[in-house]
Amino acid sequence: MDKKPKKQRALTLKQKRFCEEYLKDFNGQRAAERAGYEPKYARETASITLAKPQAKEYINRLLEEANLGPQEVIKMISDMARSSINDYFVIRKKEFTPRITKPVSLLIVELEEQIDFEEEYAIRAELEGKELKRHEMNLEDMRRQVIRYEIELRRNPSATKIVNGPTEMVEVPELDMVKLVKDKERGRIKTLTPSPHGTKVELYAADTALANLAKIHGLNAPEKVESNVTATVKHEITEKDVEVFTKIFASKYK
Repeated sequence: MDKKPKKQRALTLKQKRFCEEYLKDFNGQRAAERAGYEPKYARETASITLAKPQAKEYINRLLEEANLGPQEVIKMISDMARSSINDYFVIRKKEFTPRITKPVSLLIVELEEQIDFEEEYAIRAELEGKELKRHEMNLEDMRRQVIRYEIELRRNPSATKIVNGPTEMVEVPELDMVKLVKDKERGRIKTLTPSPHGTKVELYAADTALANLAKIHGLNAPEKVESNVTATVKHEITEKDVEVFTKIFASKYK
């Protein structure tokens, strides 16, 4: 007499929660812990649960609901393999005022020319009252600065000062926050966290997460993709990174 096939037991709510958590980062141990299983046995629990046909069916259903079929998986693998930290930087033009060294003798000449200009402006603009008083106070500050420079120049004929140079428009790299947020929503980015030191960005470890996703669909990731993916999958972008990029672009203006 043929035995009837054993009826599979439905997944418990906790097991379903594990499957849902597993799809967040494809790490069985962490998914089990987040689902509420004992951390000490999380790895074993994950292994047992993932081996259940019911769990595989439930995971496949979740993937289908998220429109992540086999073709989408292959595309995600290819996209992440080609991803780079540079993808999240955009080049914008901004005003840049370099610091330059000038002889004190030249600074005196420039200040005196500025004083002449401001005196003529006050006359032609017919300044009066409080406005004229403020203007005269500024002029007096400039005249005193000339005196300081003259004393310094007498003591050191080759004296120089570091001052602001001409303002220019330069190309500066910046984080494309719009693209970062969109990719976070699309699941391309694992974490996007503001911090006192800048924006911390961590990409998924595509060689692990997407390889697991491919296995779920019975796919084999192309060898070329697997060999390239580990070099580009995880980065943290902080203000220090932006500063380094900025220095590279701005160095020629110094």
